[in-house]
Amino acid sequence: MSDIVAIFWDFEHLHQALMLDKHGDAGYKKANGRLQPKMVDIEAVMDYARSFGQVLVNEAFGNWHWMSRYRQSLLLEETSLFHVFPEDAYAPADVFPTLVARAKQFVQDNEDVTKVVLAGMDNDYLQLIEDLKKLGCHVYGVGTDSLKDESVSEAYDEYKAYYDLPGTKRPAPNSGSRNQDLPKYYLRVAAQQGVRMPSPKVMWVGIDIYASFLKDFEQFHSFKELDEECYAQLYQDIPGATMTEVKKIRQVLFKCYLFRPSEDGKISFQENIKTLTDIEDCYFELMLKRIANNLREPTDYKALSLALTGTDESAERLEELHKVVNSKEENEEQ
Repeated sequence: MSDIVAIFWDFEHLHQALMLDKHGDAGYKKANGRLQPKMVDIEAVMDYARSFGQVLVNEAFGNWHWMSRYRQSLLLEETSLFHVFPEDAYAPADVFPTLVARAKQFVQDNEDVTKVVLAGMDNDYLQLIEDLKKLGCHVYGVGTDSLKDESVSEAYDEYKAYYDLPGTKRPAPNSGSRNQDLPKYYLRVAAQQGVRMPSPKVMWVGIDIYASFLKDFEQFHSFKELDEECYAQLYQDIPGATMTEVKKIRQVLFKCYLFRPSEDGKISFQENIKTLTDIEDCYFELMLKRIANNLREPTDYKALSLALTGTDESAERLEELHKVVNSKEENEEQ
């Protein structure tokens, strides 16, 4: 008897990731506020889902206002669309709470579903993966370089890179963007290494906001509370800032191992994090490993500083820290 499969898409998220792969940093702008080109090969993803059994449900979540060119492909695959209005008309919709609630409820109500495919998810969905497994499902993921990190790919029973699906083709890198604008190229390298960032200015202000939490950080009982407080402060400094940007700030800092496991249900920093400088160094060290150590040419530290902070004032600091990072790695290898 064939296994029963359900597939859930964070569709706009996957579409934007493919736009980023094709256009570099400019892909963020091209993916917002205008009629979108077809980037996602829906049939290729569905064929992957069908390789596990009979697909009972196929549901996709996003802001469909700009996605009409996908109409025929979505209809052919009998896709149920869930529309979510974005907080910012020119930003992707935050489908996370709607998608999570729907996926868990559907699996709870349909005990014959034994396999779930999640398309376009990042590490925000780690808890959903674990919850679906506890409900007795095998969980499979489809994503791209900019959506993948070790924690999320290892959580799945199997993780499939979108460009490894039959029929898909990775776009040729846009080498011109590297020559014309190194900071944007460096951010693209970061995205390819699994770090999706807000703009440098927003990220740098966000780090300062997190430093303001140091004194009484244990007031937060969930990342939702933390995001809301960060958003309240960020909006004061940068009117027009979005909750999506806030979540990206937290995701980057999460990758820095800034937080330690909760104690008594409260969120806290690692014990060695005491000052703003500590947070900045953690951020810089992560980005040096993800960007500078993945370049084929010498690092331009002024350009890297611009990519990470919006100014070139941290160039010397980055260069010195890079020496320390490389020295640590060499010692660990010996």
